[in-house]
Amino acid sequence: MSSEESKVGLFHRMLFRWHCRNFYPFKKRMTSTERRYLKVCFELFDDFQEVSETGFKKFSSFSYSHRVQGEQVNSSRIAYGSVENPEAAQEAAAPVLKERGIVLPSDVVDSENARFGGLGWDIEENQFKVYFRWLGLGALPGELTDLVKDINLEEHRQECLISYTFLDDTLEESKVYLYPQVERELPEGVANETWMVTSKRGLVHQYDLYYPSNWGARLNKTGRDIVAKYRTRQQTLDTINYTDENDFTLYFP
Repeated sequence: MSSEESKVGLFHRMLFRWHCRNFYPFKKRMTSTERRYLKVCFELFDDFQEVSETGFKKFSSFSYSHRVQGEQVNSSRIAYGSVENPEAAQEAAAPVLKERGIVLPSDVVDSENARFGGLGWDIEENQFKVYFRWLGLGALPGELTDLVKDINLEEHRQECLISYTFLDDTLEESKVYLYPQVERELPEGVANETWMVTSKRGLVHQYDLYYPSNWGARLNKTGRDIVAKYRTRQQTLDTINYTDENDFTLYFP
């Protein structure tokens, strides 16, 4: 392991511990199998930014997010995987899937278009998520094709992200994340958008923000306090799903 790889792995270990102390006790609420998976992912990072084999830099291999509704906050949301080392991440994820009794669709797992993306948790909502990068919108699995049937896919990058959300071992929601390539008018302060097309909620827009961002002024005090706490670790708000000042989800980094 190079010194740079050790530095990146240490960053992720320390960031995880910081979240456990300041936002949510992940270590106490996750199984030993799940914690081993995270430790593998921490060491898979070769750099602070991963790039897919097509050169796309927008995929994130990890995320900590906070669902805010008024003064209520769900900070039990975490996701980790790998863009540049999908095989190793998938191997590490296999014991977690087995422990949870989750069987993924064979037309996804066995497809040459699929690249394992990672695992995600929303512990308070008892939700477990599995992500895949997908190469080729025209070859999506049948049920996901139905989700995007009314969207002009030629206006989006052909490399996308798909995910499955489970409640216990039962599939609860499917999603396709699309990355527009046609220029559109975006809200002030937004650099890019992602279209999250879901089986339960329809189309949801996620906004990637410019840095420095002026979006703090659009959040209630609860949201501003979260952003300020990240600032103490030199971490900035990266992405937001925004309804109004009292209803939003913050994504870091």
